[in-house]
Amino acid sequence: MNGLMIALGFGLASWVGLAFNSLVSPGDAQWRGPIGVGILFCLIILVLLIFIPESPRWKIMNGQLDEAWVIIRAIHQNPHTNNQSHHDFARHEFDQICKQIELDKTLDSSWLQMFRKPSYRRRSLLAMTYAFLGESTAMLVITNYGSILYKQLGYNSHDQIVLEAAYQVVPFVGNLIGSLIVDKIGRRPLMLAGLIGCCTFVCIETAMVASFVDGGPKNPAGLRMGVAALFCFIFCYAVGVDVAGIVFYGEIFPNHIRAKGLTLAVSCRTLADLIYLESATSAFANIGWRFFLVFISVMVVGIIVMYFVLPETRGLPLEEVAALFGDEAEVRSHMSQLNAGVNDEACLTLKVNGDWVDSQKPFVCLHLEYAGA
Repeated sequence: MNGLMIALGFGLASWVGLAFNSLVSPGDAQWRGPIGVGILFCLIILVLLIFIPESPRWKIMNGQLDEAWVIIRAIHQNPHTNNQSHHDFARHEFDQICKQIELDKTLDSSWLQMFRKPSYRRRSLLAMTYAFLGESTAMLVITNYGSILYKQLGYNSHDQIVLEAAYQVVPFVGNLIGSLIVDKIGRRPLMLAGLIGCCTFVCIETAMVASFVDGGPKNPAGLRMGVAALFCFIFCYAVGVDVAGIVFYGEIFPNHIRAKGLTLAVSCRTLADLIYLESATSAFANIGWRFFLVFISVMVVGIIVMYFVLPETRGLPLEEVAALFGDEAEVRSHMSQLNAGVNDEACLTLKVNGDWVDSQKPFVCLHLEYAGA
């Protein structure tokens, strides 16, 4: 959903820009208007933030147990169903989160450990490599320099804006389709297919520009093929690389290092964007379409490497994902601690506003006292 909404935002921004370009006479309004619309959405988000609860996990990690319990209980309340069953489930979830955090604190989650421990290092390098490959598809270069490509293909300034707006709709459609099929097809097939599709259509785009733009004969059909290749490219990126990649990053890291693992992946992705975007202006000016050969070369090597090292994580529980990286024994020990003491009797006691309340059949036995206790 995160990627889907980001794609929707890009699409709306492009069409707002097109609207002001088409309906407003040239002047400051053409750029002030889109900025004003963007500010409006920012204000809406600021207002909505007032009603969004803080993460209960963060509350528990910082010792605010009473506030965390209130949030979890409110999340599971449903006026149309049996409130008692939801109340019991909320207590069970609260108990499990508390125990998970307690155990996570005993594990080494330092930055050094991310690369010192072989299984963590493999996870980190795999996530960082695929994140780098995702940006080595030339996605941001094509998106940010799309107007230059459309100009090279013979389109005027207005048509360039129209094509760019239409181009930004495709990622939304791709993310929507990807989110619907990622759990049916799997992460690995989509991630590989996304890279292969991106590489294929960048090759077609490069061939069209090389053949019909830089000194070649003008061929309207070839130029239209160049535009179609760009649209097909971003669809492949959205369905495979974007959707499946983000899901994959979150699944391969255990809970206590997941934040650091995602940070490494996103940082590597951002670094790749910085390198490619900073060099794009000079590259297009000096070597033109040959700049795309850099992306094609990286993608070809990356596809071959990923084919042999990329695991499938669809539908796998924590133990089986850990086994893929050699941590099965450690995780089984961790889970046995997490579930230690489970029985058929109430074993979680909460003190809420001075009143003791016993839960029924919680997942983990834990005695907690909070809210002024």
